[in-house]
Amino acid sequence: MATLASDIFNKSRAVLNDLPIDLFTDTTLLPFLQIANDDLSDAMVDNGATVQKEVLTDIPLAANSNALPLPNDIIVPIQLFEKNVGEPNEAYRQIDQRDFLPNKASGGSELSVYSWREGAINLVPSNQAKLIRIRYYRLITSIVGPNTIIELPHALGYLAYHTAAMAAEHIGQNRQKAIDLESLATAKLNKLLKREVKQNARPVRRRAFRLTRPVTYQTR
Repeated sequence: MATLASDIFNKSRAVLNDLPIDLFTDTTLLPFLQIANDDLSDAMVDNGATVQKEVLTDIPLAANSNALPLPNDIIVPIQLFEKNVGEPNEAYRQIDQRDFLPNKASGGSELSVYSWREGAINLVPSNQAKLIRIRYYRLITSIVGPNTIIELPHALGYLAYHTAAMAAEHIGQNRQKAIDLESLATAKLNKLLKREVKQNARPVRRRAFRLTRPVTYQTR
């Protein structure tokens, strides 16, 4: 059975001692769970977890275009390849990344290089229509409500404790409770990352306790 956001809300309420749902409603907890999900996504990328590596996605690019339309879930590109429209897949050629693009209006028939700046892939335009194959780090599936399916069901413990910690701080005004819950969340996260990270990945980074991010929530 799929793990839903509602399962996390219930677990968070349990450790917040609010099973009757007097204070920590689904609506109240949702923005904190969304932040916790974003933090999980950041931690997975920071530590090289494979779950967020999109294998390959092909994107059409019109001739004379200097910017590549990007998938909505992209964090950062890993590799780009190009081929002319109509060519076989064997014709894909790698596009090299550069900090700055050459100062010229057109790259002729080949793109050859790209830059990644301010969340955009910029190109020296080609006079040929292209198909771009991109490999990239992606975001974990966003959480929009109680019925959202959690992409990483084994992250339920971390998400529940981290959500509860932020709610205890910002709603319950109980910082000591928040610190205790965040300590449990960190332990859950470290175990999760050890399972997700490749054998040759970078060592797990211990993330500092933080409850100061701006939060928008509904009061009762």
